[in-house]
Amino acid sequence: MRMQGQRADQFARCAVALSHDLQEVPEDGDPFVDREAADISTELVGAEGLFDTGLTNGLAAIVASEWPGEEAYANGFALPASGLLGVMESHLTPNAEGILVIPDSQAGRRHNSVARDTRIDVPALRDGVAVTQRVRHARGTGDLKRRHIDALLALDHHPSLRKLSETREDRAWEDAMAEDVRSQAQAADLLNLIGDDEAARRAAAVDNPNDYHPRHNPDGQDLALCPVCEYQAFCVQGLDLWGRVGFGQCLVCTYTRSPMVADQEGYGEHIADL
Repeated sequence: MRMQGQRADQFARCAVALSHDLQEVPEDGDPFVDREAADISTELVGAEGLFDTGLTNGLAAIVASEWPGEEAYANGFALPASGLLGVMESHLTPNAEGILVIPDSQAGRRHNSVARDTRIDVPALRDGVAVTQRVRHARGTGDLKRRHIDALLALDHHPSLRKLSETREDRAWEDAMAEDVRSQAQAADLLNLIGDDEAARRAAAVDNPNDYHPRHNPDGQDLALCPVCEYQAFCVQGLDLWGRVGFGQCLVCTYTRSPMVADQEGYGEHIADL
């Protein structure tokens, strides 16, 4: 069970890192871009290694769950991705598109009737393995496409994985905390640049663009104390889930607090008061 958990975690971390790059690739509906041919590997250093690691761990977790013992050699080392796909092909019959389907074994146990079958897009995954091996062994350039990453992400439907949502949330939280530290440092640099007199002048001239008005802006908020410049100049655009900490931007030093950071700080205050 521990090994399965480690495989699922490795799969999810790699898949989330790769899927983050998909934000730069146009979605369906853009008539001027071939979605399937869009190259994402050039934007992320090490994309090929992430793909290979994520795919091998994801496939190993699935094979170990469906056909225990067939995921590894006699010495205990896991098969490579190509070998794991071969194991699946020996047990399942592909459809006309070469896709293997593992039925959702838990479908009948849910209140809704939506099945979450796992679709193994073998052609896309094998092609992904081929292009990653070329660059990893200095035989060419990376050429990962959206279809390769989509096929990797689809593995998360299997019960042995299902870690993408949790891992995405963890990454988003880490990114938000890092951005908050960066914003505070940038605001402190600005204060050092303009000096105390200019900061005081700006604070005195602040006009709250989100001031409360019973008719025109009933959701408006008073200016709050900025944690960086310590002036009552933080323009609150909204409050955390507990209604304690505001998110928005300081009108003096430009420090910006995101909703996620506000939620985290508000939760800390909420727990402290229990």
